[in-house]
Amino acid sequence: MAERAPWSGSFTVDDQDEDEIALRQVNRKTFRLTCTVRYIGKETGLEGRVIPKESLEQIRFVSPAELPTTDLTSVPGPFRWFAGRYGAHTPAALIHDWLIGADPPVKGMKDEYSDRYFRFMLKDIGVRWLRRWIMWAAVAMRTRFGAGGMKRISLIVWALAALAGTVLLFVGLFDANWGLVAITALAPVFAAGLWVRQYGAGIIAAYSAPWIVPPALLAAVAYGVYVVIERGASVLLGAETAGTDTYRYQGP
Repeated sequence: MAERAPWSGSFTVDDQDEDEIALRQVNRKTFRLTCTVRYIGKETGLEGRVIPKESLEQIRFVSPAELPTTDLTSVPGPFRWFAGRYGAHTPAALIHDWLIGADPPVKGMKDEYSDRYFRFMLKDIGVRWLRRWIMWAAVAMRTRFGAGGMKRISLIVWALAALAGTVLLFVGLFDANWGLVAITALAPVFAAGLWVRQYGAGIIAAYSAPWIVPPALLAAVAYGVYVVIERGASVLLGAETAGTDTYRYQGP
């Protein structure tokens, strides 16, 4: 008996109880959606908000007409130890990808609503609480940065404050300065106000960063060392030839 996909019961494909999501790879990072993915879960997380009923139905599915191409989940290489570009969350990511870039936008929808909806889709497929909230914080961060303007500025200010707070936290722990530790441990509660309506995402991002970012930085450094060695070896061995049309792998 074939194993069912992890999103079975939460999503259908081409309005059939099928598991396979059809994608065609266009280039190294881009895929073309060739089927309709529909969310059939109970909650969107947007019920009771000022969103027209027809919009709540519209956001439940994405087809090739709405999303001709996608990069799936935009996860930087160093962070893929925690969440991959594809996985159980793929159908939720496809719908979210369309909503963030929808032109024209779906009536009544806002970016923060699309991010919240993504979290509820993850909940429906059984992604555990902490993981889905961290993934929600990650997409919210990307959305806020992509929006530009004050949202981007407030995110940068928050990121600098979070970096400073993390450094001071470790300094306090090293010096056994428990007053400093207490202040820096509570600071994210107030700094998350820069996220405004996505306050919860700011809290999660701040408290998860000290144990998610260090492994990512280590992975980035390790990959950088690999790239230097690889290119040096290629030059020494004469593997790189000027004017060649051969495709070169450019990292994850």
